[in-house]
Amino acid sequence: RALLGLVVMATQCSSGATRAPYAVVTTVVSRPCDLSKERICRAHHTERKIAALAYKMGCQLSAHAYTGPKVLLMHGTYDTDLLTMLRGQGWDIRNITRDMQPLFRSVPGVPQPLLQLPPRKPKIVQPRNDGWATLYKLFAWTLVDYEMVLHTDLDVVLSASPEPTLKRALASHLLFQALPERAYRGYWGLNTHMMLLRPSQEVFAMLMANAMRGHFLPFTRTEQDVLETMFPPEVFLQPEWGVEIVAGSNVNGTRASNAKGDAGSAQRPVSWPRHKHWGPDAERALCAKYAHCCPAPTERDDGRRN
Repeated sequence: RALLGLVVMATQCSSGATRAPYAVVTTVVSRPCDLSKERICRAHHTERKIAALAYKMGCQLSAHAYTGPKVLLMHGTYDTDLLTMLRGQGWDIRNITRDMQPLFRSVPGVPQPLLQLPPRKPKIVQPRNDGWATLYKLFAWTLVDYEMVLHTDLDVVLSASPEPTLKRALASHLLFQALPERAYRGYWGLNTHMMLLRPSQEVFAMLMANAMRGHFLPFTRTEQDVLETMFPPEVFLQPEWGVEIVAGSNVNGTRASNAKGDAGSAQRPVSWPRHKHWGPDAERALCAKYAHCCPAPTERDDGRRN
């Protein structure tokens, strides 16, 4: 199918400074949880475990000779040895600690999210209670010192460097790209374990406003629902899609005519770096593929202490 483009204005750094070309970004969120009930928490979300996973992501990137910037969006309070380990690996740590827990619950005066079409099948909205934690991924849009960002979750195992993908995305003026997912929805949605995006404070503000006001169609009860509302794949009828950015166009959600008077050309999506999204089994798969990355230095130290 032809790829349709959404045209928006390019966003410059507010300071007028020149942006760096690109960065790989991941997010770590420390949150309290009941280890006896929440498998995902047991696997990923304790402070020391999630910091070790971030180290292993950095190790994967180094194994594929990626030497570009790495940004870690970090929520919570982490021990000094964890921060030293990650900074020593080259991670630029950005503190994004905010109280997001009230989000994805009932909005005052609004008993359910405002968008309710298309109709839902019963009992398919995921019963997650940690959706607020995924919203920190949206802070990738605040990294306006970079022109292009590839955000990856920590349960991804890479088989190639992301650098060629970032360079192609930068050259194509892509605004946003994520993987399509239909999975019980009855419509095309997104799976955001890996995203390409062009940082913009304006886009960030719109995404957070939608999240806070409940202006999204609930399915995963995560940031994916918010992104599907702003970048709806079903509108573009694409199994994999990107959104084209054209300088000087109107911010109207449609393709505008350029200086030559044509409507603009469709853009093919940028190919992803080879990878697999493993979910809870990611660490086992990662350590099997990159044995030298495991255990992380702090895990060795913790093992000696125990």
